[in-house]
Amino acid sequence: MSLLSRTRARETDSVRNKAEQRMSRLPTPEVLNWADQAGTGVAKALDDYRRLGKRESLVEAQNGISALAGVLDVLLNRERETQ
Repeated sequence: MSLLSRTRARETDSVRNKAEQRMSRLPTPEVLNWADQAGTGVAKALDDYRRLGKRESLVEAQNGISALAGVLDVLLNRERETQ
């Protein structure tokens, strides 16, 4: 793995962890609303990449997906706690 890849992996882990920390304090309906908005942002970033071909659009999509992974972590943890 290249230095750039390792750096990007750390950045996406940071985005995921920050999202998980923030979402863990919100009620589930708000977390789901936030996830919907983030998913829309990912789709928009991919559409922007399709139209413009800019790397920044891919980075934005990757950050959105990382944030959604953090949201899923929170929701899965809540499910485990209720079982």
